Amino acid sequence: MSRSFLPAFVLVLAVSTVPLSVHAQSLTQCLLAHNQGLITPACAHLLGLSVPPSQPQTPPDNGGVHLRQTVTYQPLDNVFGQDSILGLKLGMTQADATSTMTSYCGKAPQVTNTYLSTTYKGVGVNTQYFPSTLTCQKGQDSLTVRLSIPVMGAVVTKIERSASFPMEASPHYADLQADIASKYGLHLQPMTRYGTPSGTAYAGPDGKVVTTQTGTTAEANEPLTYTTPHEMAYLSVTVIPVGENLFNVSGLRLTLEDLRAEEVMYAELFKQMNGSVDAKLSGSPVKAAL
Repeated sequence: MSRSFLPAFVLVLAVSTVPLSVHAQSLTQCLLAHNQGLITPACAHLLGLSVPPSQPQTPPDNGGVHLRQTVTYQPLDNVFGQDSILGLKLGMTQADATSTMTSYCGKAPQVTNTYLSTTYKGVGVNTQYFPSTLTCQKGQDSLTVRLSIPVMGAVVTKIERSASFPMEASPHYADLQADIASKYGLHLQPMTRYGTPSGTAYAGPDGKVVTTQTGTTAEANEPLTYTTPHEMAYLSVTVIPVGENLFNVSGLRLTLEDLRAEEVMYAELFKQMNGSVDAKLSGSPVKAAL
C-alpha cells in the first residue's frame, strides 16, 4: 500500500521541531523554541525580545502566506468515521482533541507549530506557522495527533498511540486480541516466535473496508507525496510480545489516518501557495536597468 507520487513541479518541506519545555532556559533551547514559534518570557529575555509575561505564546510572523480555510472536512461514511483511539476520532476539532488528550494524560498536550515551503516558477514561498501536532504522554503511553493544514481549519486527520507495559504488569495477549476484534473488527493472528502480530484495515476508493494480516502495516506515504486517490483511510494495529513470553504484551501501536482529507487539503495548499507566487509575478513593477 505504500506509494510515492512526487509532483515534478513542486517540492514541499515540512519544518517541525520536537516540542520543548516551556521552562527551557539555555540559549540553544531558546533558539530552537523560537524556530518552532514558541517564546517563553525567560527565552524572550535571553534573546533580547520583548514579550510581556501575560502574553500567550503565538508563532512569530515569518513573512509567509496566510492560508485561508476554503475546504471543509468531510466525515468518513465508513467504520473509520466511528473508530476512536482513547476517545480521539478523525475530524475532531483541535479544541475537542485537546480536551480529550488533557483528560487522558492529566495535562494539556504540547502543541508543535509548523510551516510549509515550496518552490514554484523558480520562486520560493512558505506559509505562516500553524499548529500541526498535539502530543501528550501518560507514563509509557503516548498520543500524537496530526491536525489539518489551515486550508481545512484545524481538525484531526491522523491519530497515533504507542504504549509500553512493564513485564510484571503486562496485558494478556488473548484479552487484547479479543478487545481489538470487538472494537475494530481486526482479528490478529496468534503470537509466534517468528513475527509480531499486526493487522490493517483500510478503505479503498469504493469505500469497502479490507483487512490484511501480512505482518506489516499498510503505511500510507507522507501526504506531501500522496496525490493519487486509492485508500481513503486506514487503521493499523501492532502488538509486541514480552520477549519469549508469547502470552503477554509488552507494547502496542495503533494508527488511524484519513488519507482522503489529507489529499484534499494538500491540493488546496498547493493552489493557494502557487497562486500567491503568480500574484507577485504578475504584479511586479520591476524593470531591468539597461
